[in-house]
Amino acid sequence: MQKYKKYIVLSLLILVGGTILISGLSFAKYVSNSVWDYYLQSKGFYFSSDYLAEIPLQNVDNLWDGGSVNFNIKNNLNENVITTYDIGYQAECSVVGDLTEDIDCYLNGTESNIQEGVLSSFQTCINNTLDEVDVSLFTKTECELGGYEWIHQIAVKDLHFDVVSQNEEITLEDVLINIKVTSTYPYKKTISGDFILHKRNVEEEKVTINLRNYSNYDRLIISNSYLDNKCVNITWDPDKLVLGNDETDFISYLVDSNNYISGIKLNIDGKESKSYIFYKKDFNAMYNINDFAINEC
Repeated sequence: MQKYKKYIVLSLLILVGGTILISGLSFAKYVSNSVWDYYLQSKGFYFSSDYLAEIPLQNVDNLWDGGSVNFNIKNNLNENVITTYDIGYQAECSVVGDLTEDIDCYLNGTESNIQEGVLSSFQTCINNTLDEVDVSLFTKTECELGGYEWIHQIAVKDLHFDVVSQNEEITLEDVLINIKVTSTYPYKKTISGDFILHKRNVEEEKVTINLRNYSNYDRLIISNSYLDNKCVNITWDPDKLVLGNDETDFISYLVDSNNYISGIKLNIDGKESKSYIFYKKDFNAMYNINDFAINEC
């Protein structure tokens, strides 16, 4: 029994010790990263992105058309805190998951998944006075002699990648791409992000209508699943239904012989919906989408 208890105590000590060791290593890594970040900021070094970070960001695009995917890198922390010198960098693009042997990821119109470049610092003249003088082309001397401000500007490098299939039998639908960008000088810092791409099905894109029935009115909802805005014509029988919206809610309209509105023409932005209220002339009647005709302009 005593021997059994010793085994239990020993196992608990090993388990607790292991947990403390792992936690200690994780904490040490966190402290190390924090110290390094503090050191970089003390040197005025800022390397960031809207799509990438030290802890990888996830970028989801459920409307990917199979074309180029954009991202960027910047030399600032915010609008006022900007790196004042050039930053060298290396960008790398890689495919993650089961399709690594069938598809490739290329950077910036090349046939390579690795590219090097420089994020160049620059300065420009800013007019914060009220004299309305265009100082955008002033040199540093002209700027300062004119009483204007010569300041560092945020440098943004726009980059992109393309996903290319090497196997004709593979259909690109769901793809996971990792982008990693490392500054190479004057200091080293790595930011990265995952791009989860779902290719949209063009055949599923259309303008649809849905009618919701309420106690004293009906609401017609027109939905546009296209990416682009669409022009749509809607018509109905004005002897049954009366439009409740005013003329500012559509482009134009049609009327019947009794001067009742029988149809409207409207624009709907991509991935948006619009709704219109209709009142029934016969309160006991029930209507559905078959009582409306819809077609694209």
